[in-house]
Amino acid sequence: MRFVKATGALLLICAIIAATLFTKPWDDLQSWRFFLTQPVVGWRADIFTNWAVIQPLAELRASTNPRVFERDINSPDAVSYTLDESTIPLSDYLDRANISGLMVIHDGIVKMEYYAQGLNAESRNHIWSASKSFTSTLVAMGVYDGRIKSLDDKVEKYAPQFTGTAYGETPIRHVLMMSSGIDFFHGKGTPNRVDMYWDIMHDRQDFDKWVAKLPRRVPSGTDFNYIATDTHVLAAVVRGAYGLPFPQIVQDRLWERGGFGGDASWGLDGSGHAMGHLSLSLRLEEFANLGQLYVEDLKLNGEQTVPAEWFSMVENPQGDFQEPSFDEEGNQREGYSVQFWIPHDYDQEFMAAGAFGQYLWIDRRQGTVVAQFSVGEPMLFAQGQDGIKPEEFAAVMRTLARKETFR
Repeated sequence: MRFVKATGALLLICAIIAATLFTKPWDDLQSWRFFLTQPVVGWRADIFTNWAVIQPLAELRASTNPRVFERDINSPDAVSYTLDESTIPLSDYLDRANISGLMVIHDGIVKMEYYAQGLNAESRNHIWSASKSFTSTLVAMGVYDGRIKSLDDKVEKYAPQFTGTAYGETPIRHVLMMSSGIDFFHGKGTPNRVDMYWDIMHDRQDFDKWVAKLPRRVPSGTDFNYIATDTHVLAAVVRGAYGLPFPQIVQDRLWERGGFGGDASWGLDGSGHAMGHLSLSLRLEEFANLGQLYVEDLKLNGEQTVPAEWFSMVENPQGDFQEPSFDEEGNQREGYSVQFWIPHDYDQEFMAAGAFGQYLWIDRRQGTVVAQFSVGEPMLFAQGQDGIKPEEFAAVMRTLARKETFR
């Protein structure tokens, strides 16, 4: 009995120590909340809209010449979509997918604006990996500005901290394609993103130094492997090319010129560098505005800001291994381009996508945009997300993007 009591006391002490080390009550930030977004569903809306408690942030200021969108708002109750010859009310999707914000823009006019889960038009929501598409847009701007001479240049030319590393010898183009060949995995193998986030989010290590240690797995440009580290390296290339902190480049080259009308923030690692793959928090209107700028050929204040070929690169897979496909069970798998996802049967359609259902669907052929916030399940794609599979997600997005829907 004494042994049992002693063992119980020891386990209790160990649990208290572990909980203390996990939550770090002496810290001004509560980074531990990051690791509870998956299991604690009820916290997601609060966590996503209060990211300042998670990590240090760099602030982005609203443009001094903000874009003002005309509005002709339609009710979600008036919209239905078709799937497998069945007609489904949009309200059903909004409920099952745990949508917290939805905005539809046709020809620059907001046709739908919806909020739930306690969010409103001023809520700044964390968009997770959809941040990647903002980062790649800055890469394209760097090329047009002449700061990046060629996408075929190696990373180390602009980010010398990676000289002599596997990432340093990788062409920027392959990093954009998530084809760096680096030995790192999103959800399998070692190290993976769980190891990475513990070190970067919890222990606040220098992400550049963490990434520099990763070895090569296969030659770059030979396969698709979706990994967060690729986009962080792209952000490092951009800040090296301009010689400025990444958030300042976002502010000057995109936010101010693009008429983004609301403040936003970008999360920083332990060394103060923005995490290019993650941690952008913004209002739904700013999320949609990026899509509208793509519809308008990213001409800011009437001036071209990216190479003309960038749009073809964004709209189309850059290799056979990036094409939309099916897994062994016959489930759809989206394709990829340059930090944007590509749906099945794509026709100038592409999307920024983040965990828990953050999506920006862009249809350049029709000139339409759908921006979505969600507190749904953590899968990057809709398969398994409260019963929403890729086919249904695409049906919803294409219905909302179709101009006939709101006539």
